[in-house]
Amino acid sequence: MSVWSMSVPSCTVGRMTDQHAHADTAQRADSDALPVPAPSPPHATELLLEVGERKILQFEQKKKITAIAELVWNSLDANATSVVVELRRNETGAITEIVVTDNGHGITPKRARESFREYGASWKATKTHTAGNKRILHGRLGEGRLYVFALGNEFVWDSVALVDGKPVATHITADVHRATKWHVGEPTATTAGPGTTVRIRVPDDRRLRPLEASDAAANLTAKLAFYLKAYPEAVVEYDRVRLNPDEIMEASRDLPLELPEEYAQDSPAPYITFVEWKERMTDRKMLVCNSDGIALTEYGDDWTDTVVSFTPYLRSNRFNDLAIADLHMLTMTHSPLLDAATKAIRDHLRERNKEIETQVVRQLKDEGIYPYGADNPSPTQEVERRTFDVVVTVARNALPQRGTARRLSVNLIRSALERGPGDLQKILNSVLSLNDEDRGNLARLLDRTELSDVIGAAATVANRLDFIGGLRKIFASDQLREELKEVDELHPMISQNLWLFGEEWTLARPEVGLTGVLRAHLGLLGEDAALETQLNTVRREDGRSGRVDIVLFRGIGDERSTERLVIELKRPSVIVGRKELDQVKSYARAIIDNPQYRGTKTRWSFYLVTYEFHDQILRDIRQQGRPDGLADHQPEYDVWVKSWGEILDAAERKLSFFQRQLNYEATDERVTQHLVASYERYIPESLRPADSGSLAANGLLPDPATATETHRDNVDA
Repeated sequence: MSVWSMSVPSCTVGRMTDQHAHADTAQRADSDALPVPAPSPPHATELLLEVGERKILQFEQKKKITAIAELVWNSLDANATSVVVELRRNETGAITEIVVTDNGHGITPKRARESFREYGASWKATKTHTAGNKRILHGRLGEGRLYVFALGNEFVWDSVALVDGKPVATHITADVHRATKWHVGEPTATTAGPGTTVRIRVPDDRRLRPLEASDAAANLTAKLAFYLKAYPEAVVEYDRVRLNPDEIMEASRDLPLELPEEYAQDSPAPYITFVEWKERMTDRKMLVCNSDGIALTEYGDDWTDTVVSFTPYLRSNRFNDLAIADLHMLTMTHSPLLDAATKAIRDHLRERNKEIETQVVRQLKDEGIYPYGADNPSPTQEVERRTFDVVVTVARNALPQRGTARRLSVNLIRSALERGPGDLQKILNSVLSLNDEDRGNLARLLDRTELSDVIGAAATVANRLDFIGGLRKIFASDQLREELKEVDELHPMISQNLWLFGEEWTLARPEVGLTGVLRAHLGLLGEDAALETQLNTVRREDGRSGRVDIVLFRGIGDERSTERLVIELKRPSVIVGRKELDQVKSYARAIIDNPQYRGTKTRWSFYLVTYEFHDQILRDIRQQGRPDGLADHQPEYDVWVKSWGEILDAAERKLSFFQRQLNYEATDERVTQHLVASYERYIPESLRPADSGSLAANGLLPDPATATETHRDNVDA
C-alpha cells in the first residue's frame, strides 16, 4: 500500500475545537473550488495502472468503514501524529465529500510515479517499520489507495514531502470512469509543511449509511485499537470525534488456543485477544493480526451474540511478514490455526454468557424484584425461569435503571413468559402495536439474539392505560366535556391512538385517494360533518374552531386486498338516534356503490362514535348472533355504532392481562399527568398547567406534593 498522509495540527480533544471549525470552513471553500479531475491537468503525467479495470472496480464493493480504515492506515504508516477524517455534508445532510488529512511525511514525486503505476507496488513491501523505525508498519500490499473507489467517484491527493530537505508539493487525480488512469502533476516548490490531504467526491446517488451510523466511530476504533494503544502520540479523529479505545473498551482478555501440532513450537504461541465493548458493533468479524495486534485482514462470518459485544483478535508472529497472496489464502495455509481460534472464541463466549447472566440475576435478587422464589420449581416452571434469565440478561442494558419502571419491565417479561416461552412474541403482538423492526427483534429473542425494544412495551401498556383513563376523566366531567373541542382537541388525540379501533390501524395514515369520494357524499351525514383533511376551514368568525362531526379515514393493504376505516366522531352534545344511524348507513352504501370501488377487493369498516345513543336504536345495535354495536353487516362493509364507554372498555380488556401482571393502576394523578405531558396542546383548558396550584385545589390536577413521585416514575418509564 502506498502512503497517503495529511497536514493538520494535532488534535487532543474528543470534539473539534473552534480553531478546527474555522479551518474546516476555510477548507470547504477551497475544496468547493477544486476542478473535476476529468482531463489531465497541464504539466501532468498520465500513468496507466498495470492491472485490469475490473480488478480495480472490485474495490467498490469493499466495506465503507474498512475503506476509511485503509486511508487512515496509510496516514499512520507515514508516521502521522494527527489524522482527521471529515464527512462534509450539504444543506440536506447528505455526504458530498470525504476529506482525510494528516501531517505525515507525505508522498514524494518519485514515489507517486512508482506507486500509482503498478498494482501492489509499495515502498512498504520490503519493510517492517515506518521511516526512522518509529512504528510497526500496517500495510505492504499496495492496495490502500484503491479503497477510495468504495467511497466516491472522483479523487484528489495533495501531498507535500521533503525532497533534499525542501518541501515539494505533488498533485494526483483519478476518477472511477477511467479507473486505470492516474494523473500525477509536476512537482512544485511550496512553503507548506509535510502532509497529505485526500479528497473524495461522493456522487448524489451514493449512500454511505455505514459511515453515518451511530457505531461508525466505534467500528473504526476497533480496527485501530491496539495500534492507538501502542502509539498514544497518534491521534485519529473521525467526523469530529477523537478515537479512544479506552473509552469504549469494557474488558480485554487473552485466550490460549488448543494449538495443532505444527504450531506447538511457536514462540510466542498464537492466541486470541478477546475485547469486550461498552456498545454494540455492526462489524463483528475476527481480525487477523500480527504479533503486535495490528489488524491485517478480517476472517470468517460476523460473530453474533446478544449478551456480549466483542471483537476477537487472532495474534501470531506467523502473520508478521505475509505477502499479498498469503493474506488472501489464509484459509488454505492456516486453516488449523483459524479453527483453533474459532473454538476458543466459542468456548469463551459460552462462559461469559453464564457469568453475565449470574451477575444480572443476582442484582435483581438484591433489588428484591427477581420474580421467582427459591422453592423447588416444576419442570415447566424451571423452563420458564431459565428462559426469563436469558431474556432479562439480553435486555439488561435496555431495562430502566431504577424505580417503578424497572419493576414493571421485569414483570412484563415474566408476564409474557407465563403463557409459555414460545408465546412471547404472539402475546406482545396481540396486545401492543409493534413495527417491523420490533417484530423482528421479538422473533429472534428466544434464539438468543438482540432484544432492543421489548422493554418499551411496559411503558406502552402504562401509557395506553393512562390515555384510556384520561378520556374517561374528560367524558365524565360536564365541565371538561363542554370545553372539549372536536377539531382542535378530540380529533388530534384520537388520530394518534387509533389502536382503540384495532391494532392494525395504529400506524395507518389518512389515505389521500379517499378524499374525493368521501367529500362527494358527505352531505348524507348532515351539514355539520367535515372530513379531517378539511378541519382548517371549520372556523368561527372569531377564528376559533367550530363544533362539527369529524370524519376520520384510513387505509391499509397491498395489491391483494385493502381494508379501509371510516370513523365519524359525533359531538358530545349529540345523542345518536334513528336519524344519525340512517345517515351513516346511507353514507356507507353510497361509498360502496361508487364506481371506483364497486367490485374491488376492499373491506370497509364504518364507525359512528358517540358519547350517548338513544334507546330507539338498541334493537339495531344489539342483534342476536352479532357483536354488540354491529348495526349493518354486508359482504363489502360493516357499520358499527359505539359509545366511548364501550370503546374504552374493550381497549381496557385487551390490556387487562398485563395490567394485572404488572400491578399497574391508572390513578387519577397518573392519567392527568399523562394527558398534560403528552397532549397538553389538545386537552381542555381546565386541564392545562397554566395555574397548577388552583387546578389542584379544584381537583382537576394532582397536588404537586403528591404527584412528584408519580411523575418521576413516568419519566423513568
